[in-house]
Amino acid sequence: MQHISSKEVVDVRYTLGSPESAAGMFNQLKATFPEGKEYRLFAEPIISGGKIMWMTEYEGSLLNISQLSDEQQSNVKNLLTEKIKKLIVAAKQYDETKLVEFLYKCIEIPSLKDIFVVRNNNIDQVVLIQWGFLSDVPGADKGILDKIINAKKVPMVFKVRYEDETIAKGVEVSFEFEGKKEIHRSNEEGVIMLEEVKIAGYVKAYELYQNQAINMQGYTCYEYGDYVITVMLRLDMLFRVKGSNDLPMPNEKFLLKYDESETELTTNESGEFMLPQVPSGKQVSAWQTEEGKIINSNNFIADKEKEFYLIVIEIPEEEVVAPPSPVVEEEKTHDMKFKVIDNKNNVIADAEVKVRYGTNTQTLFTDSEGYAVLKGVELGTKVEVVAYKKKKKK
Repeated sequence: MQHISSKEVVDVRYTLGSPESAAGMFNQLKATFPEGKEYRLFAEPIISGGKIMWMTEYEGSLLNISQLSDEQQSNVKNLLTEKIKKLIVAAKQYDETKLVEFLYKCIEIPSLKDIFVVRNNNIDQVVLIQWGFLSDVPGADKGILDKIINAKKVPMVFKVRYEDETIAKGVEVSFEFEGKKEIHRSNEEGVIMLEEVKIAGYVKAYELYQNQAINMQGYTCYEYGDYVITVMLRLDMLFRVKGSNDLPMPNEKFLLKYDESETELTTNESGEFMLPQVPSGKQVSAWQTEEGKIINSNNFIADKEKEFYLIVIEIPEEEVVAPPSPVVEEEKTHDMKFKVIDNKNNVIADAEVKVRYGTNTQTLFTDSEGYAVLKGVELGTKVEVVAYKKKKKK
């Protein structure tokens, strides 16, 4: 057994008879709920010399609820609510009204400071001292635990804003409260509403980034509270890929990386691709690979002022190839030129020249210089030639 605290019986009133009867009431609780040891919610009272020593079967470090943060206090209240409701449900199974009424008297305590936590290996157990007592001080609060377990619930409306205080639309925010986890997305006005949260309950809000909770923020629920959640500004980065010839480059694959996030994207018909939800200010690397080597590597900073991010791919200039020279076919024919002269080597103009080759026969006449031409004769053809001057054979 571990000693929690010793209290003098002053300024308090026992609701179940006299302080001396507290030990008997504890034994009744222990006998009623033996299996799950739910009775350990209540510290065991030991009366000695006008004082009550409060003991617990739990082992571990002791903390008073006043020593805890708002979040931890909220968690303890949720744990307390769970345990008390479990006891009441168990009591109702006996179909015994007096037993339920007895439990409600047991959960009276003079102050929130009568709630303790026993922590062992990061597991908390909640324990009540001075249970069944009321403060006799005029104006003291009554029904403290009843107010906790039956606390009024109200909606909590959160305004979701980026770090520059602009409205954050369509942003997912994770919430934890009353032992629950919920994810909500802000609407077009940048608002998220949690429908029912206990007044004085503690709510945690955060973003999930690469499966890690970031921008953790805490809130205590008030009936007319006003709450603002600040979230990370994220941008959809539009990339345009052009060649050095200023034409868009479709079907180009790129690897992109920021932090530990890496993805592959391919340009569309307009030479564009989109990298969504990049945190503002993050450096993004983009590159291609060719035969295992990195090419066209670029670095960019996500900036809400930029409309798009340009990547230029160098296009090699095309070599100008001279057209092939026309094939000159080897001549297969020849023009034969004949000169007609007399026996004194005088040129004879207008002489008649008869030629015969193969089956062809032609008559030619010499020009003023004594030349006659036979055109288109195949090479190697034997030609017979006879020239006449004024009907005389020469």
